[in-house]
Amino acid sequence: MQKPFKLTQLSVVVSITVSGFLLFSILSISLNQIQYVFSQSPVNSTTSKSNENSSKEVDLINIHTSPSNLKVPSKFEVGATVVNKSPGAITFSAGVCDSPLSAKFLNNVVIRHTQGCTTSSPPFHLKPGDQVTIAGPSSGTIYQAFASGQTKATATLNYQSEDGHAASFTKPFEFTINP
Repeated sequence: MQKPFKLTQLSVVVSITVSGFLLFSILSISLNQIQYVFSQSPVNSTTSKSNENSSKEVDLINIHTSPSNLKVPSKFEVGATVVNKSPGAITFSAGVCDSPLSAKFLNNVVIRHTQGCTTSSPPFHLKPGDQVTIAGPSSGTIYQAFASGQTKATATLNYQSEDGHAASFTKPFEFTINP
């Protein structure tokens, strides 16, 4: 009779140990994702060209979220139409893994960074006077609504001018997150 009792006792100890390990693993994975969550302020930033000069070269119009009817806790993208107002072509990365469009949010949204794909995309050339609709963020970045309300944000386009100089253009936008 003792032998079956010891086997039952051992299986209970193993079950508790395995359950504890699984619970710890699940919680640590969730907490690791949260460490990349941060709040951002909508401050204009540029690289080698100022936003004032960039605004003469490019514009972002029709900045919007996708889906447009955003609800908590939806994950979403930001879309915009790039207009090339410069006399020369501009170039930016665009493909399955890359996006030249990113956003920063003042409130109601968390940004998480995960492992994304590493394939590089060929550069996209936008001729003078042309426009194209793009979406962001790049692979490995997730935008997720965590609270409802009016949300202030900035969209940033990173590109290269025809002479090869890196530049960026930042434009504010607002949208609503529904409960």
